[in-house]
Amino acid sequence: MRMCPSMWLQLATGLALLGAVSLQTLQSFPKLCDIRNFDDFLRQTGKVYSDEERVYRESIFAAKMSLITLTNKNADTGIASFSLSVNPLADMTRKEIGTLLGSKVSESGEKYTDGHINFVTGPRSPTAANLPEKFDWREKGGVTPPGFQGVGCGACWSFATTGALEGHIFRRTGVLPSLSQQNLVDCADDYGNMGCDGGFQEYGFEYIRDHGVTLASKYPYTQSEMQCRQNETAGRPPRESIVKIRDYATITPGDEEKMKEVIATLGPLACSMNADTISFEQYGGGIYEDDACNQDEVNHSVTVVGYGSENGRDYWIIKNSYSQNWGEGGFMRLIRNAGGFCGIASECSYPIL
Repeated sequence: MRMCPSMWLQLATGLALLGAVSLQTLQSFPKLCDIRNFDDFLRQTGKVYSDEERVYRESIFAAKMSLITLTNKNADTGIASFSLSVNPLADMTRKEIGTLLGSKVSESGEKYTDGHINFVTGPRSPTAANLPEKFDWREKGGVTPPGFQGVGCGACWSFATTGALEGHIFRRTGVLPSLSQQNLVDCADDYGNMGCDGGFQEYGFEYIRDHGVTLASKYPYTQSEMQCRQNETAGRPPRESIVKIRDYATITPGDEEKMKEVIATLGPLACSMNADTISFEQYGGGIYEDDACNQDEVNHSVTVVGYGSENGRDYWIIKNSYSQNWGEGGFMRLIRNAGGFCGIASECSYPIL
């Protein structure tokens, strides 16, 4: 039996009793391997339950394992284009996992974006025929490693915002910074964001245009909203650790060809999608194409860092914020040119430097 390295077992769990029910907080996202039953799962995650709650959690785990087994069998026979894997979310409820889904528009935020004049690509914009068939900013060195937003903190919007900006800075300068999501979580509330309770990438860009964002090394991520410390962490004038943008642009909803153009010529996109499916949370690899994600509104923010094709199937390369131990090293390949699958083409934007 293949053993998992001990470093993968760094899962901090809290146990708070409400009657007979314990609540857990995932502070890290360990990689699991060779999970055959619930005992294996508990051993590798470090989760601890009372006898009563264990029965409840094991029933959730069993249902998800059945879906994982069926999907992977279909993947092996070519019926499904993607596979699933067991990860630390496998015994959690839809409500608990829903705290990860923080793409939310707000009335106060829309007051800012309503007056925004969209950037229009100039006449020298490349035609579709001149764009490369595949493009991946990871191969260029323009993508930082996926982080983990933390269950209970719907800060995906801040990861999408910083992820797109990091890539555009790299394209312009050749230097890849790691920008602070915590800066946005703590400080961008006046722009319509709600910290760990959700936000929107366009509101994040609005804040960065006016105030800038600092480096992650100066303002590290904590998985919770705290008092704004941007001035303390920015350093002394001229505050070289602060990054600002000139403006930001949005993609016309549904225009996947324009998405492709921006990614291939300018940099990654911050986009919304629907991630409220079990197959998304337990995604293991392959080209994701579960029609269940087309049945609800978008609710999660991601960074689109590239595109490609495999066996005649086009896909987007999605950077998620569930750590490097989710999906394909923290990334997902999502079916492309399929009507904006999972809503991926409905809300996309990018910074203008």
